[in-house]
Amino acid sequence: MRYWRALMYFREELAVGQARSISLDTLAQRLACTRRNAQIVIKKLVEEGWISWQPGVGRGNLPTICLKKPVDSVLKQEALSLLAQHQVERATALVPEPQRQGLLAEYLAGCRRSDNRSGNRSGNRSIPQQEQSDVLRIPFYRGIHDLDAVQLSRRTEVHLGSYLYAGLLQRDPDSGRIYGDLAAHWERDGCDWHITLRKGLTFHDGSPLDALAVQAHFARLQASDSSNRRLFECIEEVVVLAPLRLKLTTNATAGFIPTLLTQKAAGISKVSRDGRILGAGAFRLDEHTEWLTRLSAFDQYHGYRPWLDAVEIWNIGDQAMDFEVSSDVVHPWLVPGQTAPFSQLEGWEKGCEYALLNENRAGWMAVPAHRQRLSAFVRQMPLPAAMVPADYRVAKGMLQSDLSCHHTGVAVDFSDLAVPDAPLSVLTYQLRDHIALAEQLAAALNAAGIPATCCVETFPDFNQAERLAQADIIISGEVFGEDAELSWMEWLKASTALAVCLQSQQQTRLRRELETVFLSDNLAERLDKFQEIEQWLVDIGIYRPLWQNRQQLNVRSHLNGVSLLANGWIDFSRVVFSSP
Repeated sequence: MRYWRALMYFREELAVGQARSISLDTLAQRLACTRRNAQIVIKKLVEEGWISWQPGVGRGNLPTICLKKPVDSVLKQEALSLLAQHQVERATALVPEPQRQGLLAEYLAGCRRSDNRSGNRSGNRSIPQQEQSDVLRIPFYRGIHDLDAVQLSRRTEVHLGSYLYAGLLQRDPDSGRIYGDLAAHWERDGCDWHITLRKGLTFHDGSPLDALAVQAHFARLQASDSSNRRLFECIEEVVVLAPLRLKLTTNATAGFIPTLLTQKAAGISKVSRDGRILGAGAFRLDEHTEWLTRLSAFDQYHGYRPWLDAVEIWNIGDQAMDFEVSSDVVHPWLVPGQTAPFSQLEGWEKGCEYALLNENRAGWMAVPAHRQRLSAFVRQMPLPAAMVPADYRVAKGMLQSDLSCHHTGVAVDFSDLAVPDAPLSVLTYQLRDHIALAEQLAAALNAAGIPATCCVETFPDFNQAERLAQADIIISGEVFGEDAELSWMEWLKASTALAVCLQSQQQTRLRRELETVFLSDNLAERLDKFQEIEQWLVDIGIYRPLWQNRQQLNVRSHLNGVSLLANGWIDFSRVVFSSP
């Protein structure tokens, strides 16, 4: 590595053909080596024609170095070679920071060409043994966030986490039936649930997954600062009865426990001695950096081994917007003009984009009449110009909508109300539609005589209770999964933004209402009750549904047996590549 450090140093400090004095000690310091090793590197670089080196003659005279030719090309080639060996951190260190995502994009493009020539094998490129396997590479516009099971929040991370962590129970996405995953048997006894684990379960490091490990996972979850923690507050205690038997004691919503145990944060995990988070899912986490997240198939998985050997998510930044398609599932807006070879599936996304009005704010927002007027004002906002009307419809709730994309009603007038002492703060996070809605709302309020500002936060900074509590209006969104009951509970119990906006007496009523939901054994009745709770939030002027969006997904024909999820990802456990 000293050799490459030297070339990097010369690239940064020297101009080609320009001589410069430098001490051997300085060079040794930059190369993080001894003077003798620095001399060895200098000798090699001179022999290869990269530099000339003239030792200093006489006391106080420094050696003179001259860079004889540009080094960018050889550094880039070495970086590409390191990427092929999965040494991503070393590879990206060889190129200037502004060029790193471009380097990754070029590497991915090369992988795609090689795969096309050789049926996803090595082709004409020298690839290490671990690369001679079936790897699905997906370019992405950002790095992957925290993949700790108890911290999973964004859809992408939740999806990846579902392959890293196995839960006690699982839900069949096709039939909706709950079945045992890590659990071989489960039964209810009043407010308690008794669970028996399968035999021979192991984490990704080979350590046993037993009742003590399950108990430790839930203890870590309930001690965390994760928003998921609130969803699991109904579990009062996890008691180990035997090495493979445990009891969950509940203090509320006991009938919700089987569904709750299919939730993302219930994926059993442990912290290894070196601080890694380990699971027992179909894939293990091999690498997780700013640039690359790599999942490899876990050969000791207790279920069916995936056909894929690995999945790689590459962060190539904005270049994902126009990258030559190297993955097999892609949203059409990512690669305009390159979706012709794909067939298209579409439908309306469950859930909606919405506004929350923070009742806990002092001053103008503390007046119920002001919030009610503001809620009506938010409801009548038109679709922002940046959002195509055909792709949106007015949301009446998470699961209800109007076919029209236009709001109707009498225009709201603020002229008879006092002006806030300070501008209302409209807060959202970095999602295109949310930004458009927040900016439009702030502009409309200003035009209506109510001063307002718009702030856009990154995620997960947006999701911090301290930050949300400073906002008057929060623009956010919720995407429901196939399990509507679980999605309702995740939103009503685990949404930090909603919790921040509710006063203590409203939190108490919400808990009471949720308890009544599970008095019914009929799923349809429970879902109706959830919608009644949602309407109550609208009526008290805290929550206002806005829009539902059309979900589009393009799929290549050469992916066989793929189960497509509502959020646009593919089921990594069922993907296969066709023959070349």
